Amino acid sequence: MLDLKKNFPVLRENPDICFLDSGASAQKPDYVIDFVADFYRKTYANIHRGIYSLSWNSTVLYDKAREKTAEFLGVKNTECVIFTKNTTESINLVAYSFGQKLKEGDEIIVSIMEHHANFVPWQQLAKKKGIKLKIAYIDKNTLEFPVENITSLITDKTKLIALSMCSNVLGTISPFVEVCKTANKKGIKILLDGAQYMPHHRINFTELGIEPDFVVFSGHKLCAFDGVGVLYGKKEVLEDMEPFLTGGDMIESVSIEESIFAPLPNKFEAGTPPIGAVISLLKAIEYLESIGLDKVEEHETMLAKEAIKRLKEIDGVHVFAPEKISNGIVSFTIDGIHPHDIATILAEDNVCIRAGMHCAEPLITYLGQDSFARATFYLYNDMEDVEKLIKSVKRCKEVFKL
Repeated sequence: MLDLKKNFPVLRENPDICFLDSGASAQKPDYVIDFVADFYRKTYANIHRGIYSLSWNSTVLYDKAREKTAEFLGVKNTECVIFTKNTTESINLVAYSFGQKLKEGDEIIVSIMEHHANFVPWQQLAKKKGIKLKIAYIDKNTLEFPVENITSLITDKTKLIALSMCSNVLGTISPFVEVCKTANKKGIKILLDGAQYMPHHRINFTELGIEPDFVVFSGHKLCAFDGVGVLYGKKEVLEDMEPFLTGGDMIESVSIEESIFAPLPNKFEAGTPPIGAVISLLKAIEYLESIGLDKVEEHETMLAKEAIKRLKEIDGVHVFAPEKISNGIVSFTIDGIHPHDIATILAEDNVCIRAGMHCAEPLITYLGQDSFARATFYLYNDMEDVEKLIKSVKRCKEVFKL
């Protein structure tokens, strides 16, 4: 079992806190915080703009972060890694830039379990351009996602499949490998939302033998700072897209008559980027790799399975998770108690969870619920956190005299 709380200052400084909201944003280890703090204290300068040592050193770190991110994903073209501010911006970039190439009558497939960030942009694009938005459903009983529920929707009009690799509510892993292989064979573009997958699972797209056209994720969910997101895209696809933003650093040349855009990756990184946040992503990936993402997955899955087992032993508690869970996401309800009230009572016990729609309203409505309480375990949690969760859930029933 991993024993890492000592590496995270928020947990070290607040020993009474049981932090079970990593699905929203992960805590940051000393390894990341200390490096970035030293960077700002000693070597900070804007990148790509100066030949003096501070600017040069900042640029080297920024470029190293891009190389490390490509290595992390198992992709070859480093210049195809685009830094944004989060997953949401990455998806909106694709919806705006690639979306210009879609026309009335085209079809886009999304799943019912998408986060709003990978649902609303396509919904709005569909309304604007007369595109048909098709929804792939999970199995309501098992909460699993049969691959045929997606592939059966494909027609010769399908231009894009936008698919979450892991549900932020259920922990369900989508059949993204099989879907990607099918899309590759049929010439259909595919976007994979890895926001809830990348922090918890080792991934290497080259080893998997698949070529997603777009992959997106956020740094803040994998121990990096908030303010940095990633968009990876196939080179030929990105080169054929118009830029999302225009301005400084994405320009090759400007005249009164016209502007010529810079090559990748600068083409999609207008203006001064979140330099410190990008460097924090470099150090966060290094930190996770030093532990081993296989060990992270094994550890948090073990905690989640124990929490699910114990929650199911409590009368009136209903857990919403697939049997083949392989991450730390545990969503549940308690008969007679609204999830917001559950979260409030748990907060009194210093147990930090999330309650509500979790930016996945279509999914929760499809499951016949109005909201969920959600506990999410990560590499710094332990069995003591499971015990605190169970004890506090039992106290919910006592408070409501159930």
